[in-house]
Amino acid sequence: MPPGGPACITCREKCRKCDRTKPVCQRCISKGLECKGYPDKFRFAGLATRGKWKNRAVPAVRRNHFVPTQPGSETDHLDSNHEEFDQQQRGGLASRADQNIEPLLSLDHFWPQPEGRLAELDDLLMLERTELLLTHYDQVICPHQIALPAAGAENPYQIYVLPLAYEQIGLLYAVLGLTACHMGITKEDEYLRETLAVEYRVRAIRWLGETLRNGISGELDENERDGIFVTIQILLLQDIFESGISTHGAHITGALSICNQLRLCDTLSRDDERTIFFLGNLAWLDIIRSLADPRRLCFSPELREAVATLSDLKFERVNGCPRDMFLIMGNVIEHAKAHATGKIETPEYERLLNAYRYELYSWRLKTDRYPNDDPRWPAVAEAFRHACILHTSRLLDETQPAEAPMIQNSVTAILDSLAEIPAECRLIELVVMPLFMAGADALSPYARHYILLRFDHIRAHGGVGNHMSISLLKSVWDGRSRQAKHDSSNISWGWFARDSASEQQHDYLII
Repeated sequence: MPPGGPACITCREKCRKCDRTKPVCQRCISKGLECKGYPDKFRFAGLATRGKWKNRAVPAVRRNHFVPTQPGSETDHLDSNHEEFDQQQRGGLASRADQNIEPLLSLDHFWPQPEGRLAELDDLLMLERTELLLTHYDQVICPHQIALPAAGAENPYQIYVLPLAYEQIGLLYAVLGLTACHMGITKEDEYLRETLAVEYRVRAIRWLGETLRNGISGELDENERDGIFVTIQILLLQDIFESGISTHGAHITGALSICNQLRLCDTLSRDDERTIFFLGNLAWLDIIRSLADPRRLCFSPELREAVATLSDLKFERVNGCPRDMFLIMGNVIEHAKAHATGKIETPEYERLLNAYRYELYSWRLKTDRYPNDDPRWPAVAEAFRHACILHTSRLLDETQPAEAPMIQNSVTAILDSLAEIPAECRLIELVVMPLFMAGADALSPYARHYILLRFDHIRAHGGVGNHMSISLLKSVWDGRSRQAKHDSSNISWGWFARDSASEQQHDYLII
């Protein structure tokens, strides 16, 4: 068995196994190559979460051709000048990607035991490819995951995710897979998207399954627990980038098992800021994937209540939906799930949903709950409010014609709210769900054209389109265009979310 520790620089550069013998690698000598020795530092800057560097900046070894991102320096101006910055970064990263993205070693190679993961993590972190992808994640993807309140504000994805990724190889693989997918889409690079991103994702899933099994048996520390939560979120985000259909929604069930095992409903406090941030995002994704089929809802009302109570305004900045509305919508889908599984009778179900719909009609956003003083935040809240009203109306009566005044009033209210958010405003990225809900019941050609235009505005910011959401809407619109002249029966978008072979609902992530 080879000695532990990092591979030599020569073996890393050539992407091959190193025997790790000191002071020089015998594989290099046997091939007549100069062994450049063993590095003693990582090249990545960030805040470590444990060990001797806990809460301190990890030392970074700089190279002439690359300066790694330092928290609070280059990212300070991201929010104030996003579009120009994004174009510059994409151009620079694209040119480096053309030179430095090398093939990934086959998945057929030996999957190390837990005690060998540190050496693998070290090797992975020292690759030029990893440096390139982490830089893209830090500088291009992270700023689009949250609507920051001001230039220079701390981005939780940078301060929470990256330090964990430096010590957990499964999370690192998930981040690299997401980033390779994003770069592949924006650069139209098939290798990045179809090969590299997929292989990274498979490795992340393998690690996640193993860690979930350990977690259910109670063998997790705080970093491992949070690593599970954020790895699931990143895998789901890669699903959104690739297709909009979740292949990893089932892992939310695994996250819930961890919550139950650790009794997080009872033990979480405001001091667990990182855990609450990750759980809040998963709880919202749980609701989003349950829009097509309420039976998919996983998080309990108690856990949603704990998350909403303990969260801060980062929840709204990431997800758009106000927390008290998130709780109402969670309860609506919870009752829809109970009705679909025969646990409550129809009269009681209708009474409950009508009460929640009335609560949504009377709801108003309090001024102290705005994430900042941007005047467009109330428009975001109104769009979500009417989207929730519309979805509740559809749960009460899916057959109601789209022409019904109650339906069209909600559609108009959503589109009027979105009209207050200009194309250059970053808040437009938060309103995919309301935009989709309005589109599913939009009847006029100009309303449909406006909805597609707004999807274009969203894609222009993040570089990734909502192709599956648009495809679903066009399926609904085409279905309505084929109806007989006097046929006003509803055509539900949920019909097109089913797997044609199994008749089961896909997990659509309309976000």
